[in-house]
Amino acid sequence: MQSLLNRIGDLMVEKNLPGLMIGGHAVTALGHPRATFDLDLLIPRDAATEWKAALQKLNYSLFAESANFHQYEAPAEFPLAPIDLMLVDHDVFAALELTKNNIKPIAVPSVEGLIALKLHAAKQPTRAECEKDWSDIIALFKAHQLRLDEETIHATVLRHGGPAAINRIQAALARGT
Repeated sequence: MQSLLNRIGDLMVEKNLPGLMIGGHAVTALGHPRATFDLDLLIPRDAATEWKAALQKLNYSLFAESANFHQYEAPAEFPLAPIDLMLVDHDVFAALELTKNNIKPIAVPSVEGLIALKLHAAKQPTRAECEKDWSDIIALFKAHQLRLDEETIHATVLRHGGPAAINRIQAALARGT
């Protein structure tokens, strides 16, 4: 997987492709190792066409597409991890990029930014992996010794997860899970 991360990181530099690594690899990069297979990238919506062309040159093909997600797979004869692109409006991407961690080979959002993304994902009614999102949120809180009584952390959780998220995080941290 590291060679794929390096290749995509190089591709981003070569083609000037904007993107931030999110998902399991970002959680790992921010201090909580977890198993994951696909590569999740957050990109500005207006960069989707350039990303598609670049990934096709790597023999990836688009196999699922919606307004907010594009999923790519490698050919069967050269099995690489799938790549999922999460498309966001330019202002959302710009805000996350301002506080990014320049982890190599692919930058990741700040811890607060990734928690905000995870909280947003966990609230989606059709989200199948919301418990994985919650596990990541709690793990990031622990790995970075975040506290809900810190004003910016509390505001982030409240804004993106609501009062129920505050309660769930408090309960998890209180019981140590």
